[in-house]
Amino acid sequence: MSEARKRKLFMVLLFLMAGAMAVYIYISCAGGQEQQKLKEGLAYFSGGSAQPGMEVEVELLNYDWFSQPSFQWQVDGKIVSQEGPSYTPDENDLEKMITVTIQAEGYEDQTLSVFCSRLPVLYVDVEDGAEVATKKDYQNAYYVLQGAGEYQQYRYEGETQIKGRGNTSWNMDKKPYKLKLENKEDLLGMGENRHWVLLANYTDISLMRNTLAFRAAEEIGLVSMETQWVELVLNGEYVGNYQLCQQIRPGEDRVPVTDLEKIAHEVAEECVRREMIGGDYLEELKEMLENDLSWLSTRTFQFYDQEYQIPADIQLPAITGGFILEIDEYFDEPSKFETAKGQPVMFHSPVNAWSNLELMDYAMYYVQAIEDAIYAENHQTQWQGVTVHYTDLIDLDSLAKYWLISEFFCNEDLGKKSVYLYKDLEGKAYMGPIWDMDWSSGGSENTQAYDQWATLTFSAGAQQYMWYKELVKDPEFLTRVYELYHQYRYIFEEITKEGGDIDQYYEYLYDSGLANEKLWKTDSGFTEEVTEVLKPWLHNRLQWMDEQFATLEGLTASLNP
Repeated sequence: MSEARKRKLFMVLLFLMAGAMAVYIYISCAGGQEQQKLKEGLAYFSGGSAQPGMEVEVELLNYDWFSQPSFQWQVDGKIVSQEGPSYTPDENDLEKMITVTIQAEGYEDQTLSVFCSRLPVLYVDVEDGAEVATKKDYQNAYYVLQGAGEYQQYRYEGETQIKGRGNTSWNMDKKPYKLKLENKEDLLGMGENRHWVLLANYTDISLMRNTLAFRAAEEIGLVSMETQWVELVLNGEYVGNYQLCQQIRPGEDRVPVTDLEKIAHEVAEECVRREMIGGDYLEELKEMLENDLSWLSTRTFQFYDQEYQIPADIQLPAITGGFILEIDEYFDEPSKFETAKGQPVMFHSPVNAWSNLELMDYAMYYVQAIEDAIYAENHQTQWQGVTVHYTDLIDLDSLAKYWLISEFFCNEDLGKKSVYLYKDLEGKAYMGPIWDMDWSSGGSENTQAYDQWATLTFSAGAQQYMWYKELVKDPEFLTRVYELYHQYRYIFEEITKEGGDIDQYYEYLYDSGLANEKLWKTDSGFTEEVTEVLKPWLHNRLQWMDEQFATLEGLTASLNP
């Protein structure tokens, strides 16, 4: 390169450097005037979860390199580190909130929090930080579910709605909740759905009675709702250990019946597709058809004062099932009836069955036929002009398996509430799923003795007419439960043996159980409830049941004193 070109290039570089310096001086001076207008940076935890021995690190976005950010780490309000953008929790940090405050010159302070646990953590922030005050109306919220341990790979977040749930449990200090996600999610591998529940287990200090019963029911061959324990952080506050559980609903991964409410949505979508109704009205039409199911019988519906005929080529199901029923003394659902013996029966799904009299009548007469056959001397009755045995109407194995699970745990609510059965469009009815088992297994606040039959002992309200009180007199039923007990006894033994389900759950839940106990100040402790109450009670229960099931004659005598 010639000397002339070198001098020319040098002058250009000098000019550019001078310009850059001028810009820097201008920005610096201007910054002095704008010092009160702080910038907004973005910070987040790169790893998501916080577990002992795993580094928690902050990632910064939109921060200038010369802003010199500082990080102050706190655990339960106590400063534990100020050395940088990462912190590694230890065992002492378990079941505690880890908080980092980020300060940088020219930027607003930011605070991030993460709950340290070996369990998945569910964060729910209700709109405007509002309290979940009702079980009637949903409130808008945002959720993040962060996996941990064997669920480390899972992470979900998005819009949701939340409301209270339950009857007796809603009036307790630790509230149960219902979530309706904006989009279907396969939470922790439990199957895609929008609808989930959070069981509080307030009366079950061991936190595991529901899980033990649900999983035993699944192993024995009953429809069962999947569940996983989580820590719940609601509006930034840790509120204890909860069961994140599938809600009892129709579905491939839930209760195997035709979803009539889903068909309502499909009919609405087809009407819009055919331009019978404008697309802007789709969601409104879905809600209307779900709430008023009369179109299933009439093939017509009213929408904005206009009558519409569902086209003949759109196939609608026969009204011979597609429902989940609940025997429950609360009797507080909109669609309900009572049997001749006084069993209070409600539609769990579809909730608005009352809007279709044909559906209501079919379910009512079908359930009545089951009851009539059970109580008949020869266990037979008439159904649609045909003589049938009760086992022609409801599956014998599901009746027997449901009874075995309920009796092993000595469910005090058997025949009283939260007793479910379902029927699809074709075939028989089935018992299940098992639900609401926290009031069982000799809990510290309960009244069950391990050497008594729940079927014979409890007779509060409608319980005195529960079908099982009559079924245990039937040799066919007793023969089947006798066979099934010996076939599936190993499931009960797996629960109670050394190193079995209870011991494994106790180890997994230990830190969470202690934190939950501390927060809710229970009368007896988590450790005491598991090791001194639940495990020995179920061990004694299994031994007692072995004695009753030693022979079929002995079982018959035990249940018919």
